[in-house]
Amino acid sequence: MSTHYLVYVSQAASDLDVADLENILTEARTYNPGKGITGILLYVEGEGRNRGSFMQLLEGDEIEIERLRKRIFSDPRHHTKIVLERGTKAGRDFPDWSMAYKSIKQAELQAHPAFADLGEAHFQDRCARDGMDGALAYLCDFWSDAA
Repeated sequence: MSTHYLVYVSQAASDLDVADLENILTEARTYNPGKGITGILLYVEGEGRNRGSFMQLLEGDEIEIERLRKRIFSDPRHHTKIVLERGTKAGRDFPDWSMAYKSIKQAELQAHPAFADLGEAHFQDRCARDGMDGALAYLCDFWSDAA
């Protein structure tokens, strides 16, 4: 049975703090199981005035994924939200995770050149202008490498 998925990126709000990140995860881990949604949230810590960036994969029913996307995209804790990929795949990559989570420093992205600037503000501009292939594969590879 095929699974729908969506990968997006966004910039964290300038006032985002650790409590906000914990709340985001608690909300996801409470909401997602009842809707059959799984996935991963990657947070890249920003430097200087840039608070950080998110990259998230959502897996599940197409209608539920779209409902959640609308909910996420209306959240003021982040901005400049861009869908990188959406579609169907053979199965779930994170079947046991209502929302897996990893927080990293930007230096940890250097092994993935296409995403090395994920934590920088111009990454979203580049994605909006040029698109971004390979986001799903990147997240799955990154999670495998980090485990």
